Amino acid sequence: MPGDEVPGLVRFRPNLQNFIETDQYLSRMDIVWTYESTDDSQFPDNATMDLMTNVEDALVDVFERDNQTILAFVFTCDNERWWAFYTTDTDIAGTRLNEALAAFDPLPIAISVEDDSEWDEYFGVIEDFGGEEC
Repeated sequence: MPGDEVPGLVRFRPNLQNFIETDQYLSRMDIVWTYESTDDSQFPDNATMDLMTNVEDALVDVFERDNQTILAFVFTCDNERWWAFYTTDTDIAGTRLNEALAAFDPLPIAISVEDDSEWDEYFGVIEDFGGEEC
């Protein structure tokens, strides 16, 4: 998670209880985009930010067309953007990830999958940044 000394942006979806209660979203797919900031803000430049927005839109369109994989939160901080998606099936999510990114040139991203059946990372974000809602 981003450090306390560096400015950052956090976006999260506060009302995912219906997904959590299904006990079907057992894994979290993390997509981390590393970039070089051009100033002390450690945020991406406008062109990179626009590309990140387009990539996020493409991912959400493909993943959430039937709610197979859902975006839970996004951090932008310290020369990284981290998207956290919860998924019902990592194989399907991987196929859809490739589908969503096929329209883009190669991107500076790293992808990992974690078992997070209790949504610990999500609840940590809610606790740190969002109060009691979930």
